[in-house]
Amino acid sequence: MRYLFEILLFCLVACSFTTPSATSASDISETLSCDNDRLTDFNKLLILAPHPDDEVLGFAGLADAFINQGKEVETWIVTDGDGYCDACVLWNGGSMKGATCDALTLSNLATPEVDSFAETRRLESSNAALALGRPAPGFLGYPDTGIAAAWSNLQAGNAQNALRRSDFSMCTDCNSCGEGYGGGPETDLSAASLKQVLSRLLAETDKRTLIATTHPLDSHGDHGGLGKLVMELAREMEDLRTIAYSVIHAHTSNGAAFPDCWYPQPAAAECPCYFEDRADADPEWLLAQREQRLKPDWPQHLPGDADYGEPLYLCLREELYGGAEPLKLAAINEYSSQMGTAGRHEGLLPDARSGLTDCNGYLLSFVRRNEVFVLRTTR
Repeated sequence: MRYLFEILLFCLVACSFTTPSATSASDISETLSCDNDRLTDFNKLLILAPHPDDEVLGFAGLADAFINQGKEVETWIVTDGDGYCDACVLWNGGSMKGATCDALTLSNLATPEVDSFAETRRLESSNAALALGRPAPGFLGYPDTGIAAAWSNLQAGNAQNALRRSDFSMCTDCNSCGEGYGGGPETDLSAASLKQVLSRLLAETDKRTLIATTHPLDSHGDHGGLGKLVMELAREMEDLRTIAYSVIHAHTSNGAAFPDCWYPQPAAAECPCYFEDRADADPEWLLAQREQRLKPDWPQHLPGDADYGEPLYLCLREELYGGAEPLKLAAINEYSSQMGTAGRHEGLLPDARSGLTDCNGYLLSFVRRNEVFVLRTTR
């Protein structure tokens, strides 16, 4: 019965989409524009990413284009990305059936050692920057889910309310642990402090700086919240500011279990797919699951489930997406905690389970020959 359900799910996810990105690569390749001149017609690039890895998934090519023109690129990551329950379970115990992570395991920031999930994620972003041959990003240190909470607090007039980190220790498994997200210890951070630090970063720019961040319609609360907040703060400035929005998570699930199951195309064969026993029994299954979405020669398009705006396409250097060792893939592979390719300690994660967290190949699907953006200029 389980396999019948999986077949039905596959058909639902893979066979029913009518979005532009469902078109075959050969059909699109002749009409895909390269709007590089328009996207790089600025003196500087400021990237504001919600979590470690977003700065590469959405903006690696854009940063590369600016750097190759001798222009300054500044990157800041707002949260530590520590609130990913399933990924921390696998990273911490080598099994998806292990104990959920407590607050200290997720974000022990008080010691000099890199011994927590949050610190690991920061290190992964620094290593990804090294793989791309660029300086490490800066980290603002906000808790995962904190941007969404900050935006909600601002709308409710509670800008001074303390933001909380995550703690999943009260839950027996991740599926039943909604309260663990942002339900841990209070921080000394708030919506007011987030507005202050983002305002300072924006104040250091001028109208010849392109500000790159995530789209307000992105379905992840932190992504959408950051896009809205950046636009709001930019509108308060005296001079015009131009924002390049990237969609990392589609606006809707579009008939699938999650937006990440179908966008970017092609859709995942099975999603969700944390089938540890199946991976242990057949190592070839997990590899095939992940790599069927690795399509570096395919173009990237906006998802077709919402009106995101007019798309502009940045065509990447071949070294970033093509050949045997594309640089963007090398950078994405540095996010081992998100890929599920490394444990907290060496030898902890069995080889058969390597890649289990990204079993649907979602991260790999961002290795494409272009990146797509929506430009908005403040009035």
